[in-house]
Amino acid sequence: MIIGVYGFQDSGKTTLAEELIKSLAMRGLRVSSIKHSPHLEDIDSIGKDTWRHSDAGSDPVVLDAASATMLMNKPGLGFNDLVGLIEREFNPDVLLVEGRKNGDFPKIALGEVEPTEGTVLVNPEAGEALEFIEREIARERIMRQLPGLDCGKCGSTCSDLASEVVDGKRALDDCLEMPAQCVEISVNGKELPVGGFVADMTEKTIRGFLSSLKGYSEGDSIEIRIRRAKTSDDDGNSERIGIP
Repeated sequence: MIIGVYGFQDSGKTTLAEELIKSLAMRGLRVSSIKHSPHLEDIDSIGKDTWRHSDAGSDPVVLDAASATMLMNKPGLGFNDLVGLIEREFNPDVLLVEGRKNGDFPKIALGEVEPTEGTVLVNPEAGEALEFIEREIARERIMRQLPGLDCGKCGSTCSDLASEVVDGKRALDDCLEMPAQCVEISVNGKELPVGGFVADMTEKTIRGFLSSLKGYSEGDSIEIRIRRAKTSDDDGNSERIGIP
């Protein structure tokens, strides 16, 4: 999940962020963070070796030290691209964003700042913020198990059902489209929602085709990739079907 912390200078943003990161890490969760700053000179001063590399035309510049690695890209990556990079490379349970008050993710406001859209807590104690984050992590884990169809057959959206499961009011079995087998279908890297009927038909059809082939045994995990041949106008699309 992504959680933001924002407020005016000296409102306690970094203190709260530090407390949350430490508490979440102690619980065995993987935590990544983004510190938003409007000032590039905070990390790359004029005259520094990295600045000289960048000024000469290098993009990105990577600072490789024994204690840390820092990558600088100019202009900066867009926020969504940065989030995607972190999620792909590090797969955190929690991504904490300090200093960015806008964005489509839940946020915590500190101090006297005017709350922006998506703000879920205002001047909370660390324990209250931690409780909210842990609940959202549990809800997201339930969401990943649901087909994401929002068909309404259970009487709720997938998001509402996930919240009710976390609260102990309902169970995953209340989803009438929950696939009996795990079938994943992705197109161009984006996973498509798959309900029980589609999952069942896909698995039966593919296993039926493969049953006559040497090297296949009933119950084996299957992964099929389909790539369209490249043309002069594009790079070709790809589809992946996986059946554990």
